[in-house]
Amino acid sequence: MALLRFKPIPKKTVWGGTTVRDYWHYDWMPDGVGQAWAFAVQGDESNVCVSGEYEGKTLGELWSEHSELFGDTDRLFPVIVSLLGPEDDLSIQVHPDTEHAVPLGFPYGKNECWYFLEAEPDAAIVFGHNATDEKDLRGYIDEGRWDDLIGHLPVKRDDFVYIPAGLLHACCKGTVVYEIQQSTDVTYRFYDYDRVQADGSLRELHLEPAIETLHYDKSEMVNSAKPTTVELPGMKRTTLVSNDSFTVEKLEVTGPAELEAGPYELVTVARGAGRANGEDITVGDQFLLPRGESLSLDGDVTLFMTTA
Repeated sequence: MALLRFKPIPKKTVWGGTTVRDYWHYDWMPDGVGQAWAFAVQGDESNVCVSGEYEGKTLGELWSEHSELFGDTDRLFPVIVSLLGPEDDLSIQVHPDTEHAVPLGFPYGKNECWYFLEAEPDAAIVFGHNATDEKDLRGYIDEGRWDDLIGHLPVKRDDFVYIPAGLLHACCKGTVVYEIQQSTDVTYRFYDYDRVQADGSLRELHLEPAIETLHYDKSEMVNSAKPTTVELPGMKRTTLVSNDSFTVEKLEVTGPAELEAGPYELVTVARGAGRANGEDITVGDQFLLPRGESLSLDGDVTLFMTTA
């Protein structure tokens, strides 16, 4: 089967610019994009297949009409795969856990993870907070002590960070990130540095639901990611995370290599160039590897694969 390639969906943001376009070689992408959805089914938005026998079909249509490509499709499409290139800090936010998401009509909460493809010196992300409970948290907020409240985690190139639902977090400028998140479409904006939009207004905050959703367990405010690597002929295969939310792997290919058939995979080419099932692939290519399909690889290329 020819590769089923998909076109990313660009998202303009107040913290966007040209980083996403430049890193991923998307010359067609406009200025101001901070994020692109590589794979997503969100409302009436879904990536379009641009090659192979399903050319012109959306990912959502394939999910609903061709379960043979995926396996179990009697559920919402489970993840959003995003490409982030912030040129300013993102708003500080929190996602609901399952307990808080189910009353909103979603089957699960929103865990996510970030792989840092690039990071400037001294880069850091918002990761956790210093409040002991809600009363303590509101004290920080009432006094405007945001710098004292907010925790940070230094990051560098090739770091991987897991972000459980309920954790206060924000990606920050100077990074290029491959992001996976569950597809529950709820994000609560906790703080946005009093940032002004183009029309002069402040961005909307969701402070009360964010406070209700926030966790205080300090053990969750330590990066729990523990990647494991297996050396295989022609490649290294690293499992970055594998849990009930999603499985994310990195393939570092250095020569002829074979990936055996398994579950469906959403594949992103992140570095280098090579060939996949006889077709040229390079940075920025996004393709679906259907369930039960093997993959022949060659070249000097790094791919990320996500399934759920």
